[in-house]
Amino acid sequence: MRRCPCTLLLCFVFLVFCQNLVAAQPNNSINVIIKPDTLTTNVADVSADSNLYHNSDSPKYVPASVRGYRGSSARQFVKPVVKCKPAASPVACAPPKPAPPCILPRRYPGQFELATQVFFASIHGTIAAGSGFGFIPASVMDFSEDLGLPVHKTLLEYSAWCQFRPNWAVYYSIMPISLEGNQDAPRTLYYRGMIIPQGTRINTKWHFTYQRVGLVYQAISNCNAILSIYGGWLFNDQKFSAHSVICAGQTCTTDRTRNMVFSGVGLQKCIRTMCNGGTLSCDTKVNLGYLDNTFALDVQTGLQFSVPMNAGRWGFARGGYRLLNFNEDRNDLRMDSSLEGGFVEAGLIF
Repeated sequence: MRRCPCTLLLCFVFLVFCQNLVAAQPNNSINVIIKPDTLTTNVADVSADSNLYHNSDSPKYVPASVRGYRGSSARQFVKPVVKCKPAASPVACAPPKPAPPCILPRRYPGQFELATQVFFASIHGTIAAGSGFGFIPASVMDFSEDLGLPVHKTLLEYSAWCQFRPNWAVYYSIMPISLEGNQDAPRTLYYRGMIIPQGTRINTKWHFTYQRVGLVYQAISNCNAILSIYGGWLFNDQKFSAHSVICAGQTCTTDRTRNMVFSGVGLQKCIRTMCNGGTLSCDTKVNLGYLDNTFALDVQTGLQFSVPMNAGRWGFARGGYRLLNFNEDRNDLRMDSSLEGGFVEAGLIF
């Protein structure tokens, strides 16, 4: 019984010694400080976490997603996940392609060009032949007013080229014209010694051939412009007949054949070449005919559109305005004619 009180006293002293020893050791615990979320509505809870700084050398941060809030009024708001489309990078725009160079169609040595022109002509002219009747001079008769020939007529001209050198070519063209009219004479006419009283029925025929053949020299020939010089022989054959019911149907005929020299110049200038190779150009030609007591003027101006057909071949269409005049310079015979109007032309270079 005497040992029990001593044993208990010894255990009590040992416990007191251990407690003082533990208290004297340094504090190695970690103080965790929870940073309040900015979306929390209860601000008072933030101040309640200030005690986490007690006995701590450096506060530790714990994300809001893994911590809890004290107090029943604290609420945690979680931002919704939003998928943001990345900003589109600016598209690099390629610089515009340069326009294709303006290139005119051309005939190479050994190539041919064939073309047909439709000439919508307004025809005017006068004729005076013979010495008249007695002291009365021959009447100057108008084609349409006195003889009844049509004023408007669609004519065709055919042309061909042969390129035998880089800058030299042979050129040929022909335009046949044939007109016929019937009309009562509006006045008394004196034609080659024949009197046609006023009101007499007249049947008139006029045949006209305009033909040229010559050489063409291309003085300037590049991608943008072609300057051509023409020269050659011009042949014009006319046959005019008037048939009257007077004197059992008397017919008077006048033939006129002209052999002339013609020369001229032509300019073709490129305007634009399309992406598909088609080319738009302006085309102007001026030809003069002279000798044999006659002066002739042939002017053509317009636009041409050419389309490449591979292997150096081209097809083209042309349109514009044309003027063709013949003026006679004789006292015993006068046969003047004038043709003017629009035209269209189609051709092929092969």
